[in-house]
Amino acid sequence: MKTKSTDQTVPGIKKFMAFISALMLVAPAVSQTVYDDFEGNKLLHYGAKNGVIDTTVKNPAPNDINKSEKCAMYVRNRTQKFDNIKMPLNGKLADVSPFATYLGIPPKIKMKVYTTAPVGTLIEILLGDKSKNNAYPGGTNSQYQAHTTVSGAWEELEFKFAQIPEGSETPTDGVNQVTLLFNPNSASSDTYYFDDITGPAVVSDKQQQAPPEKPQDKNKKNK
Repeated sequence: MKTKSTDQTVPGIKKFMAFISALMLVAPAVSQTVYDDFEGNKLLHYGAKNGVIDTTVKNPAPNDINKSEKCAMYVRNRTQKFDNIKMPLNGKLADVSPFATYLGIPPKIKMKVYTTAPVGTLIEILLGDKSKNNAYPGGTNSQYQAHTTVSGAWEELEFKFAQIPEGSETPTDGVNQVTLLFNPNSASSDTYYFDDITGPAVVSDKQQQAPPEKPQDKNKKNK
């Protein structure tokens, strides 16, 4: 007596499930750049800040997440509820709209962090305009958030898009400053080590201002 196979799948359902699986695995191919690895590769500098920063410290606890010799250390100012570090870029970011969306699987801003602050501590990144001092909301284009998941060890945080603030006057192609907030809206004074800040690609002002090439110009080159 023959028995029917229990592995019979309706072809339409099988194709649909394969499509969903592929969709879940595919993320948009967006160029990303490391802004500072504290080993000599640097595309930003450190401007106004509320706490104390040292960008030449020795890695306090190398592990598989971060084996770098050097990193940055920041001691938060407990007297400033929204203590922050403003980091102007050497140029502008490419259009950040692929990052500033809830749709699909947007690419993530990333940063390696080591702290003994409590697990679940909020870290926030604002992308904005340095000419407006990255002021909130007008000088801020978009806001991203991550929470620590360990204490006393390195981890790589991925920052999730939170919002484009109501009242923002900074377009997605007008970002030239990153603002970093450790445990915003608190009176803590924890110490944070951070490394390998990574996000949307940095382009020079000339690259952004260059006019699109006209068809007749292309023809001249081909002659």
